[in-house]
Amino acid sequence: MPKNDTPVSGNSFFPNGIKVTLVNGVQTPFAYRPNDKPIVDSIFDLQEYLLPIENFQPKLILDCGGNIGCTAVYFANKYPAAQIYSVEPEKNNFKLLKFNTAFYDNIHPLKSALWDKETFIRVEDKGFGIAGFMTFETTPDDPDAFKTTTVAKLLAESSFDEIDLLKIDIEGAEKEVFSAPDVDEWLPKVKVLTIELHDRMKRGCSYEFFKAVSKYKWFFAFRGENLIFIREELIS
Repeated sequence: MPKNDTPVSGNSFFPNGIKVTLVNGVQTPFAYRPNDKPIVDSIFDLQEYLLPIENFQPKLILDCGGNIGCTAVYFANKYPAAQIYSVEPEKNNFKLLKFNTAFYDNIHPLKSALWDKETFIRVEDKGFGIAGFMTFETTPDDPDAFKTTTVAKLLAESSFDEIDLLKIDIEGAEKEVFSAPDVDEWLPKVKVLTIELHDRMKRGCSYEFFKAVSKYKWFFAFRGENLIFIREELIS
């Protein structure tokens, strides 16, 4: 296992401050900015996405809020047979995500954002840092607008019938996602759900989330900032 921050070459810093290293458990180069290091450490060193479930072999993983690709790369190394769709709206994050995931045929990067319907949104920096860009609905004529996606659309386009692992870290947009009219169509098809809630950024996130998931039976756990919900039949 390579040591975290092991340089890929003698000069591990690009002129713009991006560092390219090997990170724990990963044999491919990984690029990140100085401010990304807490996220890199939490995922690769602290393993905040290590699930409390044995013999789990997911076929489909939706990585919603892909950021610079940490979770997608972590999952690709842990579950090499899985198809991973990594969704990230912010352009600079997405550039790094594309670089970091280019070494994996099973990771599919998508420059979009998860929402309650297919519409147009824009990305705004509300002062929560490079890992805290928020999305807001807008009009098609907005020069910064781009199309959203939905859980149902991602599932349909994947050609799978179920979502083995749904990871959501979308800076408050979980309020819209879990209050969507179709939430009870796709949520029963999710085997494992891991989410970070952001009431500090948008009020009502937890309310809408728990209202939706409370209709179904789950095994619950938490790790780091993530809440983990696992279908009871998967727990031996």
